Amino acid sequence: GNATRESGGFMFLIFGTTQGKKSFGLRFCRYLACCAQGGNMEVFCTYTAFTLFFLPLFRFGKRYFAACPQCGAVYEMSVEEGRRLSRDPSAQIDPNNLFIVQNSYKKTCPSCKSSVNGDCLYCPYCGIRLR
Repeated sequence: GNATRESGGFMFLIFGTTQGKKSFGLRFCRYLACCAQGGNMEVFCTYTAFTLFFLPLFRFGKRYFAACPQCGAVYEMSVEEGRRLSRDPSAQIDPNNLFIVQNSYKKTCPSCKSSVNGDCLYCPYCGIRLR
């Protein structure tokens, strides 16, 4: 006789999350607390993306930051401030909306005022012992 064979189907889905970072370029800040002067800072956003078959579908958990290129200090800012800066390339950073999350990795020599790496025991420019 004829044998009838039924086969069941199933679907295999691959989903997950991944971390991402998007840079918005440099923006001017009139006062950087880390370096006690004004200057350009890199503005960027970090986020988590939900993925399906390794393709990002949507982003969530966005956080906005500004990094000082002189000393490496990183500041977090409000979502509203981050969105404002991401939309307008000529916008300036409001220093009142920055909150330090990572201190600088460089020190300033008390003698010659040069910027030196944080792990230096002596200033490579003038030779004075650093604290």
